[in-house]
Amino acid sequence: MNAFLFSKPVKLGRFTADANGTVEGTVTIPKWTDPGKHIFRLKGVKSKRSLSAKIIVRPYRPHLADTGEDRSHVMVGGTAALLALGAGTMMAVRRRKHN
Repeated sequence: MNAFLFSKPVKLGRFTADANGTVEGTVTIPKWTDPGKHIFRLKGVKSKRSLSAKIIVRPYRPHLADTGEDRSHVMVGGTAALLALGAGTMMAVRRRKHN
């Protein structure tokens, strides 16, 4: 399974689904990505099935000093939610296909 970011297609990574169709992984949005609305997409290499989610990329601000505010948990949580959504959809598609 490949992960892409669209406006300009950028391959963000490649992941493998387990026997249940569950996919886990982490992607990093490149610093040079234009701020604004984008589409994040997972697409099966063999199945050609895909799952998309609209995301907003905020402007890149280099880390200058520790101000006590850390938003990394939001990024990790958002990524985990997208991957869980993808895994659930892939499992539902597989179950529907077998019935």
